[in-house]
Amino acid sequence: MARIKASTRASLEPLLRERTRLEDQLTKLWDQAEALRNKISGLEVAINLIQRGDQPAEEPQGVVSATNIKDLLMTIAKDVGATGLNANSAVELASKRGIKLKRGTAASNLSRLKALGILMHDGKSYRLPEFTRPQLQLAVGGKSS
Repeated sequence: MARIKASTRASLEPLLRERTRLEDQLTKLWDQAEALRNKISGLEVAINLIQRGDQPAEEPQGVVSATNIKDLLMTIAKDVGATGLNANSAVELASKRGIKLKRGTAASNLSRLKALGILMHDGKSYRLPEFTRPQLQLAVGGKSS
């Protein structure tokens, strides 16, 4: 019986290694995609600055100070629950609260909250950990007698 377990485990090892390799590659690609989104946001800011020129920046009403953005995003994340949010939905939901939030600001702060382990990211949405599903794990083993 122990021989069957060992052979089953040996036959699954290449699959487990391939799964780990694919998960690592997926994580790397999501990180690269997030970095690209942040670069795009930075370019948008630079373009807006160039277009504005020497004109003073207008202070929109309802702008949240930098110290409150993370709190705002955490509150929104709690309100949306398992639905999750992204930068665009955060801007929209903040707007419904009468708060002007820029997409780039939302994106970079969501990314920071993810890096701090405060929010989880599945590649599409950010969620509080209590609203994420646990990852399925592949069980390895055989019958026991």
